Amino acid sequence: MHAKIPHALSVSRIVLAALIILASVHLTLPTYVATLCFVLIAMVTDALDGFLARRWGTTSDLGYVLDTMGDRAVHLALVLVFLVRYSFHPIFVWLLIFRDVAIYAVRVMSKDWLRRSKDMRPIFLFHTTCLRIWLMLFILRDGVRVFTRADQLNTILFESVQTALLVVTIVVAYYGLIRSFSWLIDREHESL
Repeated sequence: MHAKIPHALSVSRIVLAALIILASVHLTLPTYVATLCFVLIAMVTDALDGFLARRWGTTSDLGYVLDTMGDRAVHLALVLVFLVRYSFHPIFVWLLIFRDVAIYAVRVMSKDWLRRSKDMRPIFLFHTTCLRIWLMLFILRDGVRVFTRADQLNTILFESVQTALLVVTIVVAYYGLIRSFSWLIDREHESL
């Protein structure tokens, strides 16, 4: 019974991601509040799933994968909403999505990826933190737009901060990806 609760919390973020997209079609006060509520619920479930799994001793590879899928679903939903709303360059979205696809390819090909990736946890946490701050800045910008009826954060400074955060996120993410690919290359050389 206990093992299912953290898994359900992780999977719930996939549903929340779809609701974020549906609620965010038009930026109005009710849709902003709904989106904000969905994001806050996603943040709570993200904190709870791992905490409960560790507390109950039910951590597993499946739980790790479901947690990652839930996180990526919410991140992707917000990235798509803000891509449409603020028209930043699609290459950034492609780089973020391609990195996730490549990481899953490495996971499939590497029998010990999960064990080895734990050494890179600080890198993954830094990447995720930068990405989440970048996304929260868009949520802040939406809130300012809704409550002031003007895009007061449409400034060079604000966009520079956002772009710098995104670039750092992508560079760190690809550093982790390159390290992951090096494991596969090392394993291939050992088998020759």
